Amino acid sequence: MSAKTKMLFILIGDDRTGKTTLQKLIVERLCGLKYKKLDVNLAFNIMHPEIKRKYLKASFGNRSFQEKISTYETIDIFFDKHFNPTDIAFISSHLHPNDIEKMIQRGKENFYNVYGVFFSNSIEVNRSVNAHISGLNWDERIVLDNPITNEAEMIDRQLAINADSLIYFLVNRTSIS
Repeated sequence: MSAKTKMLFILIGDDRTGKTTLQKLIVERLCGLKYKKLDVNLAFNIMHPEIKRKYLKASFGNRSFQEKISTYETIDIFFDKHFNPTDIAFISSHLHPNDIEKMIQRGKENFYNVYGVFFSNSIEVNRSVNAHISGLNWDERIVLDNPITNEAEMIDRQLAINADSLIYFLVNRTSIS
């Protein structure tokens, strides 16, 4: 078995930022499965030909931690009982710096490199909180260009481009990690 980096992506933004739709698009591109409604904390076999050479499974939290707080209760309970540990994992959070700081800590304690994924539409609406969160102890930050628009077709196109971009990011990391 070769050395590899475990990757945890935390998608950051309040409601209607694009976090859930982006995860469905990544599942489609990475795992070859199309979902209208994606359940929470599922793991899938990676089918992408370049990425599956090194990484076997990816998991998706789907809903933001805060949307499932009645189930998860705390970040610790989420990671101990609900988080699906895989080679590559995606979870989401609203703009709650204390929650995100704890997610970063727990991800690192589980041997993940932790990536903050920021959306330009969220930054545009609430720059100061996004900037504060960006200053946390990330291994790396990614900003997705997702301008604010009310046109559904434009939103879908932007998120598809961002999903492709993240897959390309993973392909590049697969060759160097």
